[in-house]
Amino acid sequence: MTPAPPSSPSGGHAAPGWCPLPARCRLEARGRDAVTFVDHFTTAAVARLEPGTACEGFFTDARGWVLALTSLMRTADGLWIDAGAGVGPALLAHLEHYHIREDVELVDASATRASYLIAGQAAADWLAAHAAGDPPASPAGHAAVRLGGLAADVARPAWCGIDGFLVQVAAADGPRLEAWLAAAGLPRIDDAVAAARRIEAGWPEAADIPAKTLPQELGRDAQAISFTKGCYLGQETVARLDALGHVNRRLVGLATSGVAAVGAEVRCGGEVVSQVTSACFSPRLSAGLALAIVPLRALAAEAAISVAGESARVVPVPLPPAVPTAADAEEVLLTARRFSVVKVTQHCADGATLPREVVVHPGSVVIVPLVSPQEVCLVEAVRVAVGGTLLELPAGTLDGAEPPAAAAARELAEETGYRAGRIEAAGAFWMSPGILRERMHLFVAHDLAAGPQALEPGEELKTRRVAWNEAVAMCLDGRIEDAKTIAGILLLDARRRAGGERP
Repeated sequence: MTPAPPSSPSGGHAAPGWCPLPARCRLEARGRDAVTFVDHFTTAAVARLEPGTACEGFFTDARGWVLALTSLMRTADGLWIDAGAGVGPALLAHLEHYHIREDVELVDASATRASYLIAGQAAADWLAAHAAGDPPASPAGHAAVRLGGLAADVARPAWCGIDGFLVQVAAADGPRLEAWLAAAGLPRIDDAVAAARRIEAGWPEAADIPAKTLPQELGRDAQAISFTKGCYLGQETVARLDALGHVNRRLVGLATSGVAAVGAEVRCGGEVVSQVTSACFSPRLSAGLALAIVPLRALAAEAAISVAGESARVVPVPLPPAVPTAADAEEVLLTARRFSVVKVTQHCADGATLPREVVVHPGSVVIVPLVSPQEVCLVEAVRVAVGGTLLELPAGTLDGAEPPAAAAARELAEETGYRAGRIEAAGAFWMSPGILRERMHLFVAHDLAAGPQALEPGEELKTRRVAWNEAVAMCLDGRIEDAKTIAGILLLDARRRAGGERP
């Protein structure tokens, strides 16, 4: 394992800079039927996109196995599809195989474009000041602008990071763009920054997607899969997994002391369970970060995980956005057992600065325990802060660096007594982002076996089994007032109904 650099590569997440990108796949679909044709082969609802907007989506085969994860940009005459290097020929052949009479022209334009990453906390401001035209204001957009007098396509795919931009110009214009960027004072950053951003974003490219991989195993359900669009190739498998089934493995991030070698063994409790498919030094973690598809049974086992024989820990990808921590606070105002309150400075787009107080929290889990498909276990919790008892889903705080799935199993057993035969990740959300850095991870627990509670001192919880339809009604009519419980129940109910299941 290569030792991690002592500090982050130049331009990792600070001042803006640029670097060239390896030849990326750029497929173009043009013509009257271009959008509807592509919509039949991707998990994304591209037929709903307006010109100038973008989304991400999987392309799958008839069995629902992933062929590629892509960013899809709606243009005036069709779509521009962005993916990692080398994907173009196979994806083009796949689409052409089904192209019969539709008015659509499919072109692999990868060789005609030069691609660059412009990234850093002030990258958006720099582009706005130097581009002729308006760069995309959000990751859901893309735009045609001029940079240094050159026509350029600018997009914000997720793999670039929240403050990164993909810039493409004609291949012949690449040297001129590079010279202009240098003359404009934008520094060239380390090529490794691009790989680090992709891996920190949890974005899998071809090397991370082995044969017979299902979309849900790659952990981008919310971003890349529409469960309400029309039919597409592979939809039956994807919808069945969402509604009734589960995956047995998942793409995870592994934090390591050094940078792991691609192909390095991943062990759990001494057993080889996977291998590293991508690795980098992560500026955000200040440590090595690797991607690997790991069996969920290994994560739930709570056994020690190692990469190439050295200790590692599971971290959720995408990594959370860079936010204040107790370590980088200007002042710690309060330190409590499970959180701290710190003072930080917000740097505004207009150059002003504002003092802010932020509650730093390690994160938490909330669990939907399905006693049966038609019944859920809730807890009646005495809450001193609101002066009463609330009906809630079981939940709790992450213990140090433990994986969220392990925390979910622990909290479920402690608060309800139930042990889950299977725990399925169902998303994550920020609890109160105006002041609180707490990211809550949602899980669904299946195949429950009853047992005794193991409450902490001061916890007053009584379990209550509620019919699923009644729990939904209670969220809607105000009898359930707890936000995480409302979010968890209504989100799961919407997904079940979209999959055709009648709770």
